[in-house]
Amino acid sequence: MWNILLCLVTASTQVTLVDELEPIYPDHPPVQLEQLLLDVPKGGVAAVHLVIDDCVQGVPVEIVCTGPGLPSPLRYTLLDVPVEENTGPESRTERWDKAENPHVIRDAPFRVYEVLRPINETLVPDQPRVVYRLEWRIPTEATAGTYPVEIDWSQGERRGEHHLELAIHNVQLPAPGSETLGYTNWFSPNLIAKWHDLPLWSDAHFEMMRRYAKLMVHGRQNMFWIRWPDFFQKQDGAWVLDAQRLRRYVNVFSDAGLYWLEGAPFAGRPGGDWSSSQLELKIGKQLMTSPEGQLAFADQARQMRAVIDAEDWGGRWVQHIADEPTDTNASDYTVASEMVRMHLGDLPTFEATMTRSLVGAVDMWCPQVQEWQANRDFFDERQRDGDRVWVYTCLRPGGPWLNRLLDQERLRQVYFGWGAAKEGWDGYLHWGFNHWKADPFTQSVVDHPAMPKTDNRLPAGDTHVVYPGLEEPWSGLRFEAHRIGLEDHALLQMLRAEQSEAIIDTVYRAADDWDGSVSKYRAARRQLLQAASEQP
Repeated sequence: MWNILLCLVTASTQVTLVDELEPIYPDHPPVQLEQLLLDVPKGGVAAVHLVIDDCVQGVPVEIVCTGPGLPSPLRYTLLDVPVEENTGPESRTERWDKAENPHVIRDAPFRVYEVLRPINETLVPDQPRVVYRLEWRIPTEATAGTYPVEIDWSQGERRGEHHLELAIHNVQLPAPGSETLGYTNWFSPNLIAKWHDLPLWSDAHFEMMRRYAKLMVHGRQNMFWIRWPDFFQKQDGAWVLDAQRLRRYVNVFSDAGLYWLEGAPFAGRPGGDWSSSQLELKIGKQLMTSPEGQLAFADQARQMRAVIDAEDWGGRWVQHIADEPTDTNASDYTVASEMVRMHLGDLPTFEATMTRSLVGAVDMWCPQVQEWQANRDFFDERQRDGDRVWVYTCLRPGGPWLNRLLDQERLRQVYFGWGAAKEGWDGYLHWGFNHWKADPFTQSVVDHPAMPKTDNRLPAGDTHVVYPGLEEPWSGLRFEAHRIGLEDHALLQMLRAEQSEAIIDTVYRAADDWDGSVSKYRAARRQLLQAASEQP
């Protein structure tokens, strides 16, 4: 069980060590316990937060951390972001549901520490409270054992010290790859260029995308998407694939360590009309299953398939057709799926969908988590028949369900890994890696882009889990919590089914029924690490 050691430096200054899964607010006392022990596998990450209160602004804070036998910790200061409205009990925000959501960590508006800003220099406070993060990335070749760590703190004449222990367990975490839990975050190359002020598709843009890819792999993401319109250009009236750009793009993410290639949806609803029964190509805007659309798609697919074959990507590529198909457009989608198999070959079709009308047209199903639970018999049958089943979340579900919004417990992100181990999910998808619709440092709740200036608002943090930092992306604590859960999933997979189930059941029962105590989760995780360490 993680514990916290509180050190009083003077009558007016204090430093509190806090579990990284506990929320910290600028205006509330942090959660504190009595003793601190960090558990971590080989190849894993351990971190602790230091809340420094009543700082003298403008006076440097010196933090010296020593841990013989351990790598030097990475250092961050945490930045707080606003939560303007609470998530709704079912969807979007409370103004959409016209009801109060009791399943939030705090009533909005409030601010919460979320952004990891790396620091290499001395920390100079500009406000009374500073939150500091120490993060140890444990090598796979580390020696198991319990290591003492000493943290010395000083500001001017004031000083204090903390002692904690870091337990490296005798089990090696596998790197994310083809055999680890599927995980994709949809991202925007255009917004990477925009927020870092870089020319689109320039050398500098590709270098910045390499840094984003590195962060994705740190978060245990193993799939990246490829948006077809980013690689087709109109030349002499015809749409031509820029194969050189495509190869360079794929190599950036593959070289960083992401394995699966995810062809993004190349069709959608005409004009965004959800009542339409037809699908429209994103490139050229023809109705996909019309004679003109069939010819256009055949040409686009032929060009794409030629590069896939030439680069031997076929065994790694999965392909979307149109996002979130429903019963309304299921017939057109089925025809489109036949076209994909005709012109793209045996690439698995992968779709975020809740309809049950696409058996045979979809190979990889991805319902929202609450829809999976409500229709579990159907999705279990799909897996028995050889299909794969992922889950996703977005602006819904709200209430007590697993999601990754700013007014929710970080344990919800952790428990995606535990839910996958218990329920047999093959992966997790989210649309919002860096889809910033506003400055993410100053605004977290934004209008739904399809229905602006209405009560249709995207809940706090739905659009993103990382931030456009200085010369690189900055991670967010929700992204880090999700990584922890994926690490746990890899460890749970090492155990016998009855062992795994017994540990999971101590804290997780269903996607809307889980234990919110961080200390209980830490106890379960220690039990998991000990059990995994005993495996052959």
